[in-house]
Amino acid sequence: MTTVIGPSAEAVPPAPRPGTTGPAARWDVAAVRPGDGPALRALFAACSPETVRLRFFGRVRALPAEYLADVLAACPARHDAVVAYARGTPRERLAGLASLGQVTDDSPAELGVLVADAWQRQGAGRAMLDLLLTRAHARGVRRVTACVLPGRSTLLGALGRHLEPEHLAHTSDGPRGVYKLDRP
Repeated sequence: MTTVIGPSAEAVPPAPRPGTTGPAARWDVAAVRPGDGPALRALFAACSPETVRLRFFGRVRALPAEYLADVLAACPARHDAVVAYARGTPRERLAGLASLGQVTDDSPAELGVLVADAWQRQGAGRAMLDLLLTRAHARGVRRVTACVLPGRSTLLGALGRHLEPEHLAHTSDGPRGVYKLDRP
């Protein structure tokens, strides 16, 4: 249940950090904390129904309770999650959430990315992905999987540019990729 979300609504990008370039220059990215529930619910509320449908593969009215509980448990070995917020803004005003859930040590970790409509296509997803994959590699995760709805393969393409594809397939949900996480 993973996708990168469509075109950006109007938003003013955050100012870059002095001396840095790229997505990391505009975003603070950090691990989810158990107290982030209200901020995550506000992030969900800032997403259009279409953004929610693309991320959760259906029309859901609230952040799924089981998913939220897993993310807030702050147990990276089971479900690691990071958030992004614009540099210089309060952490409570989240721009995005990215997570990797892993059922068993042998299974690929499943990637999920949600970026609020106003912040899409401004580097928040990439900044979260960089930290999330670095954390996963440090924990010994060796494979990552992502599934997207048909016609929404942007995330799979981005992963394929940075990680070696192990298996690409079309499933009943849509295109799915499994990638090797052999990062230095």
